Amino acid sequence: SHFISQIKAFCRESMIVSLVKTASELEIYAREFELSCNNLDQLLKPTFHMYRLDPPALPTPVPLTAYPLDFQAPEVVSPPWGTEVMAVLDSFAEDYDDISDNYDSEDRRVLACESPRRSWSHRKLSSFECAEDAVSRILLAFQRQNDVEQGARLGRKNMQVMDRLAKMQAHKRNCIGKLSDAYGSNLLATKAADEFHSYLRKCPNVKSHSGTFKSTSHQVPLLICNVMAGNATGTCYVTDSHILFVTQLVPILGGNRVALFSNVDV
Repeated sequence: SHFISQIKAFCRESMIVSLVKTASELEIYAREFELSCNNLDQLLKPTFHMYRLDPPALPTPVPLTAYPLDFQAPEVVSPPWGTEVMAVLDSFAEDYDDISDNYDSEDRRVLACESPRRSWSHRKLSSFECAEDAVSRILLAFQRQNDVEQGARLGRKNMQVMDRLAKMQAHKRNCIGKLSDAYGSNLLATKAADEFHSYLRKCPNVKSHSGTFKSTSHQVPLLICNVMAGNATGTCYVTDSHILFVTQLVPILGGNRVALFSNVDV
């Protein structure tokens, strides 16, 4: 019994190492996506403040334990070792029906495992080879049981990660959508969009982008910042589909140069 416990501990330790490695990779991927979402929040925060709008709240994290785990410990289903292992031990015990009745069923299984010679007598194996084969079969049985648990736990982790990614993606859409939908209902956002379109009409390459334009309400600037292009200062307008640069044509004397780019080309 103690020897089987050692095999179980060894298999479980190996399973945990593999489980932690795979789960960590999923967690890193999810955290990187959450970090990019947080960076977007910080980037859009000044714009929400400028339009005097409240930004959408970040989704609340849900712990892993809140997701269902479709798994029942094999030791509970078939004590004390689990269905797979018990089946192997029972196959050994069947060959030892002549062991003294002074031993209970569990002791008979262990004795059979420790000296499983009759099961392999027709193969003419040595005692060491028989014992080695018995240990290998028990080891594989524990591994099969652990594979079921590992699959269930990774499935739960994957469910949590997919849920986190979906919530972060929805949050990004909500942030951009709230700014875009502010046209007409928010004076400051409407003014910024009209200013964007006034410069847009001065752009020499506007016709080449005519197929990518949306309605005015979808051209509310998501970001407005100062830029330096060469020796000229100016302003950059970023919408959900375009980037517009407005720089001084001749410093001090005035005049503007306008350049338009599609987001898909950047």
